Amino acid sequence: MSNLPHDILIDILSRLPAKSLGQFKSVSKYWYSLISSPRFIKLHHRRALSDTNTNHSRVLIMSTHSLHSVNYESPSCYEGIDDDDNLNAIISLNDPLEKESVGEKALGSCYGLVFFVCYNDVILLWNPTTRTTRLIPDPITPFSNATRFYGLGYDHSIDDYTMVRASRSISSDAITSQVFSLKTGSWRTIKDAHMNINDPDEIGSFSNGAIHWIVRHRAHNGGFNKSETILSFDVKDERFLEIRLPNSGEFENEESGFWSVGDLKGCLYVVYGGDGVDMDVWVMKEYGVERSWSKVIKLDWIRVPCDYGMMPVCFTHGDDVVIDLDSWDLVRFNIKENTYKRFKKCSTDWHFWVVYTETLVSPFG
Repeated sequence: MSNLPHDILIDILSRLPAKSLGQFKSVSKYWYSLISSPRFIKLHHRRALSDTNTNHSRVLIMSTHSLHSVNYESPSCYEGIDDDDNLNAIISLNDPLEKESVGEKALGSCYGLVFFVCYNDVILLWNPTTRTTRLIPDPITPFSNATRFYGLGYDHSIDDYTMVRASRSISSDAITSQVFSLKTGSWRTIKDAHMNINDPDEIGSFSNGAIHWIVRHRAHNGGFNKSETILSFDVKDERFLEIRLPNSGEFENEESGFWSVGDLKGCLYVVYGGDGVDMDVWVMKEYGVERSWSKVIKLDWIRVPCDYGMMPVCFTHGDDVVIDLDSWDLVRFNIKENTYKRFKKCSTDWHFWVVYTETLVSPFG
């Protein structure tokens, strides 16, 4: 490949997995320089996000004493299967929080980066593929004792990741927010938004250019009603909006409700369910168009071995769905055949999970 023209070499390498590229850096100084260049990283990042033929996504499973990256498309990650790919199917990772001596209380992700919200409002960014970490500096203006929520988004127009840190005032309808640009390395306070909502989820999910949180409306008499909504933050326009949830006439059970939002194959999705309640997955097939909400999956407790709750993690290339059960097990469920296979257990403890994309993108922008 040393005789190939520069542009052809870039085109070939940019289609390879990020993990392989990390190894290829040692081939020569020229390859190291090429693969490390911002132009190449941007090209590889764009192709990894748009490639529908190769799976670049992984599930990061974090428990008290372990951290693992799982390639859910590899047969070796499932119980009862051992083959030559076994070592690449489930990879044990060093905990980045131990290196930085901070304690995690919540985590989220956006494409190739994972973020940890730690105690004392510390935020740690991490690329699990390159193992690069970055502690985000404290904002200029600290928040008061208000409800706080966070999210990480990506602005394609300027090729920059944005960390959002926001708070909702308990005494008013104001949402105060600050954004951190990975490229500039600084925080900015943006204009307050005034919305009649209750507390959003602590961690938002990125989809279609915006970060999304499930919230409940606050009634004007100070109490809480059953009407729920999605709070979104457009990372390009830097403004908050509300998105109405689907309505099927089944949402009157006090033990159930909408309790998750995320991205499935580029579409915004929400999960309706609860303890002892069947799980419905709704997808907004045309982003921003409320009438495009469609129920795509319904899972009942008889079909899936679950005690407390189930959550969709991601869709596979074969349109199976990976499901988290009770924050304890992961299974791959075949909707058409009504069958499932269980993932190999990574730990003997409860876990958290996020989905990320293997890329070379740096937490430093």
